[in-house]
Formats: sequence, C-alpha cells, structure tokens
Amino acid sequence: MAEYGTRITNTALIKEYTLMEFARLNFTEDGTPRSTQFDDVYFSQGHGLEETNYVFIQGNQLSERFQQLADNQHFAIAETGFGTGLNFIAAWKAFNELAPASTRLTFVSCEKFPLQRDALAQVYEKWTNLTEFTHPILAQYPPAFEGYHLLEFGRVRLLLMLGDAAQGYSQLSAKIDAWFLDGFAPSKNPDMWQPELFHHINRLSHSGTTAATFTAARLVRDGLSGSGFALQKVKGYGKKRHMLIAKFQGIHGPLRPAGWPNPAMPAPPPNQRKRIAIIGAGIAGVSTAIELQQRGYQVELFERAPKAATDGSGNRQGAVYAKLSAHTTVANRFYAQALVLAQRLLQQLPAEVPHQSCGLVQLANTEKEAKKLNDFAATGFFPNDFVRALSAEEASQLLGISVEHSGLWFDNGGWVSPVALIDVLIQENRLNCHYNTDIQHLDYADNQWRLSTATKQWLFDQVILCNAFHSNRFAATQHLPLNPISGQTTQMQATQSHQQLKAVLCTDRYVMPAFDDQLTIGSTFRVKSTDTTLSDEDHQQNISALRQQVPQLLSDHENIVGGHCGLRTNTPDYLPLLGAVADPEKLDRQFRLPVQRNRLEREPAARYLPGLWINAGHGSKGLSSSQLTAKLLASMISGEPLPVPADVLQALNPNRFVIRNLLRDKRSK
Repeated sequence: MAEYGTRITNTALIKEYTLMEFARLNFTEDGTPRSTQFDDVYFSQGHGLEETNYVFIQGNQLSERFQQLADNQHFAIAETGFGTGLNFIAAWKAFNELAPASTRLTFVSCEKFPLQRDALAQVYEKWTNLTEFTHPILAQYPPAFEGYHLLEFGRVRLLLMLGDAAQGYSQLSAKIDAWFLDGFAPSKNPDMWQPELFHHINRLSHSGTTAATFTAARLVRDGLSGSGFALQKVKGYGKKRHMLIAKFQGIHGPLRPAGWPNPAMPAPPPNQRKRIAIIGAGIAGVSTAIELQQRGYQVELFERAPKAATDGSGNRQGAVYAKLSAHTTVANRFYAQALVLAQRLLQQLPAEVPHQSCGLVQLANTEKEAKKLNDFAATGFFPNDFVRALSAEEASQLLGISVEHSGLWFDNGGWVSPVALIDVLIQENRLNCHYNTDIQHLDYADNQWRLSTATKQWLFDQVILCNAFHSNRFAATQHLPLNPISGQTTQMQATQSHQQLKAVLCTDRYVMPAFDDQLTIGSTFRVKSTDTTLSDEDHQQNISALRQQVPQLLSDHENIVGGHCGLRTNTPDYLPLLGAVADPEKLDRQFRLPVQRNRLEREPAARYLPGLWINAGHGSKGLSSSQLTAKLLASMISGEPLPVPADVLQALNPNRFVIRNLLRDKRSK
C-alpha cells in the first residue's frame, strides 16, 4: 500500500512556531484512505458519501433547512476534522440542489494533519461522480501553513483552519447553524475532544443550532451536554450501534470574541440595510463593491476622478507581492493569507487583463535583509510551494539575469495591470459608478447618510470609505491616521537586455518583465507628499537605485518613455484600516476610566457609527491585501463568518489608535 506523509522539520525558533504535520495514510484495497497516525479510516469503506449524508446531512435536517432559507439568507456549518473534504462536498452538493439561488453557505472546518495535495488527488480519483466538486477543491487547495485559508466556489465558501481545532475555533467570529462533529473517534484522537473545543462550540451556537456526530462516546456526550445541547441517541450508520444528534438549548447572546479593549469591540453587529455608497473606485473600492453585490446589496461607487484607478491603483504594472518575515506577527499572518488569495486571482484572470504568473524574487540586498532571509528560511513555517529561499545562482536562473544576492522565490507571484483589472471588474460585474463626483461632506440623520458634492446630494443606508488618503477628510473620520506617500514609476523602451528578465524582481525597487515593449520599474517613496507631478528627478532615482542592485539589467543610457505618479496611503503600523468607524470622543468617554481601573471586561460593547465603514490604508500592498479585506468587510456587514482570526481582526480595527492612546496615557501616569 502506498503511504504518504512527512514531518516538516525545523532548525530554529521551534517555540515560536507550530509547524504543520501532514497526515500519514495508506489505502485499503478498495481505495479507502486510512490514517496510520490514528489507526482509523477516514470514512466507511465503500460507503463514505452515504455515511456522511446519513450522519451529518440527515442528522442536522439540512435538506429541509436548505429548502426553507429565505432570499439572500446565509447558512453556516462548522466541522471538526476536514480530512478528505467529503463532508464539505456532501453539504455543498445538497446546498446546490436544494437552497434558493440567492442564498449563501459558509462551511468552516479545521484540520491539524492536512493531506498532501497528491494524496488528496489520489483519494479523489475514485470519486468519479463528484468531479464537479473535487477538481475545484484541488485547484484551490492551500499551501500548508497554520492559520485561516479561504476557498470560494461561487455562493459556497470553505473556511479551512489549519492547526489545532480548539485554537482555530477560539479565534473564529461566527454564528454557526449546524455542527459536523467528525474527526477520528475519541478513543483514537482524545487530543481533539477537549473541554476548550466544547466551550467554543457553545460560544458560537445560537437557539437554532444543531449538531450531529458519528460517535456516542461518553466524552462527546458530556461535552455537548455541558455546552448547552439537548442530546438524542439514534441508530448509527451501518454496523455502528448509535450516533448523536443534538439541538442547542443553552444561554446565548451577542458574540463576544476575546480581544481589546472590550470583548465585543472587534465584531460590530451586521447591517442588513441594503443601499450602500462606496467612495473610491480603486482596487479596494471595486473589490468591496463586488463582494457586497454578490450578497444582495445595492451598491454605487463614487469617484472624484474622471475614471477608475487613477491614483494608487493607476500603475501600468503592479506586483502581486507581500514582504513576509520570520515571525508569527499578526501582520505576517494577515499578509500571508491575503497573498494566497491574490495569487489565486492572478491565476484566474482572463486574457484581456495583462498579467503574468511568472514568479517573483525578493532579493536580500543588504546584510540586514540577508539575516532576515536566513531567519525566514530557518523557521520552515511556510512550505516551499508558497515561498522558498534561493541562492544567488538559483535566483539568477529563475530571473534570467545575473544577480549577486540570495533571495526568496514566490512561485505563484507575478504582476498584473491594475488599471485593466479594475476596468474589467467594473464591466463584468456591471458596477454603478459616478465619476467626476467629489464627495465633500458626510452627514448622518434620520437613519440615513447624506453624501454631498458642491452641487448635489444622495441618501444611502450605509457608506464605505475606500478613497485612501482622502478617507479622513470628513468630520466623522478626521481622526484616522492616514499618511500620504507619493510614488512614481518609470517606463523605458525595452531593450534586448530587458527582455531577458523572466520574473518580477523586488529589492528596494521593483522591476517587471517587459510588457508591450516597455520595462516598468518603481517606485519613489515621498513620505507625507501629495504631489503627483511626474518628474525627471524621480525617473533618474528609480533607474539609479535599480542599477546599483542589478547592474546587469540596465545600461548607462535608458530611453524613458513614460511613467505614473500616484498616492499610496499608509497607517502608523502599516496595516490597513478595516471595519466599522466609531466616534473617538465617545470611545474615550466609555473606556478611559475602565482602562485606568483595569475593568474592561465589565464594559458593554463599544458603539459604532451606524453604517459607516472603511477599507483604506493599504500602502503599496493593495493588489495583495484588497481581496481579503473586501471579503472580510462584506462578511462583517452581512453577518457571515469572518474569514480571519480575531487577533487579525483586532489589528485591522480602524479605532485601534484611539484605544492605544488611552493605554499610552495610562502607562504615562
């Protein structure tokens, strides 16, 4: 029998990282996978789909519940133990067949020992009647690093949490409608069936939540009963005597995930009011509009320029890239998750959007950068199919030009034309855009937001600010710390030497493979400058800086044919502002004394300005981060499970700087 599985070894920083361990399995004669770690099969031999339908679909009455969903309603299922994904496929299949076309499903699952892709493909070879589900899963199967991974299949989403179940669910913000309590039997895998897991099952459930599990073991009965579920023991599938079905009857209330300064602050209440204005038609605004439109919201975009993508999103070519580090910081985990989504979009783009999934090299061009690269390589946290360390010789071979420094290789990296991408997204999704419309005032009265130009007004239920540096021009948002950074790219007539570059190269400048006989390099970095005038001086800075790092690429006499200068917008901690906006004075009044007296846990939920949201401050990483933040914001507004861990959500909270000032004032006294 063929056996798959390997331990990802680590040479340093073992205490800082929880490294993924792949499933070790073999196959029985009929092709059923069996875990050698737990000495148990993943499902009944020859009857996997039938068992799943009996235990989990029927056990949670999902056929009836799917049919009864209202228009645009969302349903959430959570599972312990993704395994081969069979339970997800069964739920996806039933949802497609039974649920109204406008409804949506999120399936949350965790897996501490994921199957390697080739092992999963071998399992799926036997499922010839399920290829419409298995092929898309394999196409999006994520790189094996710990954390949240979002896979999307039209109106069905899979939120796959790699790592320990209790840890994964401790960070989840969601309202779960049905639980699939799977995984290996408690006698085989007692580490999963812990009290902490049942605590979070309780936290995430509500009065309509059901649960089903293949086992009737005492450990599971006690865990569910203690979590507020009324249990019923029924006949098990096949030769199994009993299984459990359950309904939540415990105490429940507003979701309060752990966080600062108050447990409810990271999770504003969803808002179902349908008419939404989005200010800003760059990559963040357009991506957010698409996500909300898919959820049944009526969205209109307002752009002060005569067309979309004129500022930070206006470059001719943009790198799909994020600079990752060797540490498990919130920022590192956010950008790693976002980069996986951005790379997936890059691979799916139509031919009319100029792009290349050509790979990307990040060069270590200083001793400090080289040390960071060595630390990064030593952790082994990210798998090689996502990013791997390179020698200078390997980097030269992949780039097609000679370089003198080692680096990192992102196999799925590349570049895209942001302008063309945004134009296609607007057209394909038929977004309603108001150009040459400079919104100068925002006012809230009578449960509506009034948007005003110098000559015209509109009324909307909700407003989302995606206009970068200009997001804090309004009275309600002027406290938000958004810093403008002007930057200029340079386009040169491509020479034979330029044409040799085969992949994106990032140092203190970036350079793309030649496109349409032009080579694009960039960019300058003028902090706190709003000047977007093209200058010869900035062109020469770009060329000179790149020539120092890659002298083999550029000649002494380059023919400059164009460029673009736009504004990027950073925050003090280099993370975007994402979420609901609060009144800073009210936050101060509510939290100043509780912060000083260490009594935050007694405070009620922080209050937000009703229906005012922001997705801004992406800096130079918008092509990589905007997909994830758009999906996250749409999930927050609609009430779907949030696709990032709670600590990441807190780190993006646009009100974080108000609270940090309070904490700083406390420490200074």
